[in-house]
Amino acid sequence: MEFVEKYLENGLELVKIYSKTKNSYFTVAPERGAIVILLNLSGKDILYLNKTTLFDRTKNIRGGIPVLFPICGRVVDGKIFFKGQEFEMKNHGFARDSSFNIAGYIDMPDKNGVILRLSSSEFTKRLYPYDFELLLEYLLNDEVFEVKMIVKNEDSGIMPFYAGFHPYFLCNKDEFTIKLECEKCFDDVEKRFIDLQDFKEIDFSKPEINLDFLDVGSREVEITLDRDKKIVLLKDENFKNIVVWSLKDFDFVCVEPWMGEHEGYINNKFYYLEPGAIFEGWFAIKLSCK
Repeated sequence: MEFVEKYLENGLELVKIYSKTKNSYFTVAPERGAIVILLNLSGKDILYLNKTTLFDRTKNIRGGIPVLFPICGRVVDGKIFFKGQEFEMKNHGFARDSSFNIAGYIDMPDKNGVILRLSSSEFTKRLYPYDFELLLEYLLNDEVFEVKMIVKNEDSGIMPFYAGFHPYFLCNKDEFTIKLECEKCFDDVEKRFIDLQDFKEIDFSKPEINLDFLDVGSREVEITLDRDKKIVLLKDENFKNIVVWSLKDFDFVCVEPWMGEHEGYINNKFYYLEPGAIFEGWFAIKLSCK
């Protein structure tokens, strides 16, 4: 297939997918949690990436679009309960530490893509005692990059999870803006709710920004990365929360679509999938012409 380019870099297999015109492309690392490490839409680089963390398998990758499954957010003391038993669980789950298989490619009249698969295994069952299949579909045309998450419950009982994604957007913070419809926002650094009526802009002079926009009503989140690069993050109703996270002196801002929230498992805020049922969630990054 002429829209697919596979190659090795520092011993890591990478897969590059081009749009029909080849004006846009993305690169994914199946072995490193099926993470999209590069996204270029019509000549504009959208994602931040620290390549050192990509090739160091002992580190979490700083950049790209990490996949958060079976939970998104923080886990207190690294412990979580499933089926009445305690299991170890890292923040944001184990998918980003897992090796995915390429399940196939997508060749449609107006877009190209790839499908990646993670199935339950001896490794996953030490952390999450359920039989499942997780499929990720990445699709691209010149102006839109789409992500579909498909979760299949292959277990005999109800399967709890709440998933998400962690896009690192490359930006100029002096020009960064975000627009969304939301009534509640929790500052996870200062541990307080923010009065959104007085909220005007994000103060990136702080060491860390971690804002949880809860129950976001808008299906579109408008983002200015710099004066020449504006995007729209589109999402379905499953990804009801948007987390904005950044660190001082780094040229990224993460705008993250989540199904759940930090420590949501404590209050039993799971999505419950019946045996044999299939969940589908979707979000996209669109280059804006505004």
